[in-house]
Amino acid sequence: MIGLRKFKFSLSFLAACCGAMCLLASDNDQSKIIDRFVAHIDESTNIDAATKSNVKAVVEKLAQDAETQADAISEGLMLAHKGYREALAAADADFSASATQLKPWIESKDPYLVADASFSLARVLVNAERFEDSVPLLELVAGPQANFTLHSGAATYYLGVAQARLLQNQQAIDTLSYFIQNYQDAPERLRVSAWRQMQELATIAEGQLADAHQRMEFSHRRLDQEDSGQPTQEQQGKIVGILAKLITEQEKKECSSCNSKKNCQSESQGQAKKPGKKDSDPQASKSQQGGQSNNPNGVAQRVYNDGPASPWSKLRDRSRDPAYSAIKDQLPAKYREIVERYTEKAQGGQPITGGSE
Repeated sequence: MIGLRKFKFSLSFLAACCGAMCLLASDNDQSKIIDRFVAHIDESTNIDAATKSNVKAVVEKLAQDAETQADAISEGLMLAHKGYREALAAADADFSASATQLKPWIESKDPYLVADASFSLARVLVNAERFEDSVPLLELVAGPQANFTLHSGAATYYLGVAQARLLQNQQAIDTLSYFIQNYQDAPERLRVSAWRQMQELATIAEGQLADAHQRMEFSHRRLDQEDSGQPTQEQQGKIVGILAKLITEQEKKECSSCNSKKNCQSESQGQAKKPGKKDSDPQASKSQQGGQSNNPNGVAQRVYNDGPASPWSKLRDRSRDPAYSAIKDQLPAKYREIVERYTEKAQGGQPITGGSE
């Protein structure tokens, strides 16, 4: 999106390397980063003495309060570079202009500006659910630029969130786990959220209802962004496959239950009948075997006369089947809502319902 080289950053690899992790923790100490930033400002040749003094005073004041410490460097950069403050304000006001406004600062030779502008843009992208574009920026802030920012912890958290929304579940679990273990001073709301998301991701089994739900959220988000490309189409196909599988499994259960009841009824009727007595209604038996009826067992079979039916058309037609209705009845409320919302979007305003066509 912004022409930034995508860094291949592996948080799980860092966690596996004790020496590298210890070095990162040492270099990433908040107070040391602030001290290095103040020294960096003092050494800058394009900042006047009065501005340097003001930056130092503001940064040191913010650094003393745990609630404002994370913003100390950001505030210092905005004081030192008036154009940067204006770019941030413009990016917050207009999402479409955010990349254009912040790109020059991301490409700056000042590593503190690079890290801060990258995190600012990544946060805008995450809020806009542009997770694909946010990941390279978050990887940059959480990895190579971590020594030049106080936002590396938040960047690590948001990276895990983005990976989860991109269906990269194991990567997301590894990233969020790394965040919890290595950023114990991070805001409690982020740590609690990270733990909860890890628990939820761990329960998602491939091919099950939760898996379909996650893929629906992914596809629905892409459709809302008017992106119906190959990734979206692939997930739509997988969603159809999962739902079809679940419906088939439910049908088998229904059939098994039905056969069991019929066997019980048959045995009961057999015991009640007198020896040698035949069924009094041959037409009923004929109908049960198909006979001259065009609809075996009296169940109407849909014929697609308009040519090959799409998977969504077949799935929509399932809405009349007892098995499909049983699945919908068993869905948790959040799943039912997203199934109906997603299928309505995917079929151009034709949600899966039980009504007639």
